[in-house]
Amino acid sequence: MDSVSQIVLGSSIAAIIAHKQLGRSTLVIGAVLATLPDLDVLLPATDAVTRFTEHRSFTHSLFVLFPFAFICYFFLKLFLKERLTKVAISNQRLFWLCCSPLITHPMLDAFTSYGTQLFWPLTIPPISIASIFAADPLYTLPLLIGCVYLWRNSDNQNKYKARRINYLGLTLSCAYLLLGLLLQSQVQQKVNAILLANHIAQDKTFISPLYPSLNWWGAIVIDNGVYYNVEVNLLLNTSELSVKHDLGYGQLGVYPPALRSLDWFTNGFIRLETLNEQLVATDLRMKTGQLDYAFKFALAKKSGEHWSAITPVRL
Repeated sequence: MDSVSQIVLGSSIAAIIAHKQLGRSTLVIGAVLATLPDLDVLLPATDAVTRFTEHRSFTHSLFVLFPFAFICYFFLKLFLKERLTKVAISNQRLFWLCCSPLITHPMLDAFTSYGTQLFWPLTIPPISIASIFAADPLYTLPLLIGCVYLWRNSDNQNKYKARRINYLGLTLSCAYLLLGLLLQSQVQQKVNAILLANHIAQDKTFISPLYPSLNWWGAIVIDNGVYYNVEVNLLLNTSELSVKHDLGYGQLGVYPPALRSLDWFTNGFIRLETLNEQLVATDLRMKTGQLDYAFKFALAKKSGEHWSAITPVRL
């Protein structure tokens, strides 16, 4: 999800855990901790594909973040030593204040299309539930309103009401995530119906929202070297099936190592094509409505009749 969503989610959860004891500070602590997993974007990468596939890897792993929460816990105890002696807060509550914003960050990311390696260093494909758009105001606004209201009223007589509003904001956002899962299952049924009506088999299907809303959905259906796009509008109860497209593996004259990484990371939802004498791989999952795809990579270059792998470049 986008950074704003992660910040307000971390702040909201932290406030629910310890606002009564630590007040406004919990909003800051939650925001900082919820931001830390995304600092992997600052790490150097050897090429564009590596940067793409290693984002949301070890910094988003529950196997890493849970023990890292203990480090944050001890740091917080040291940094707030004097203040903690004045408030009645248990060690367990203080630990969960550190742990919850950290682990909910990758768990929220897993609901998007990109893919999150929740169980790194295990080599299972990244988790991509794909039931919410990467930036959806309808998810973020309840959290943002709750956090802002709580920040403004942390030191006055309205703080009890502000805590309830913050709790309500988190509840509404969680309900929105649940709604996305329920609507995604309805889209799956509609996609299955249109495939059955057109006598199309399927090896695998990827369904995700096309816009920051849970009304417009898209599905990629792969069947034996070809794929179809299906667009569904739930409000209008319409669905549209595209013509058949070739995945492009038949033209493959070289199999660059980067393609193996992309194939694993996207669970095979990759299209290959030749553009300007270059072999270009496109992530079919990451599309916004009728716009072009978000991630394309040049992996090889053709010279005469021969292909040679190149350092991957994002187009």
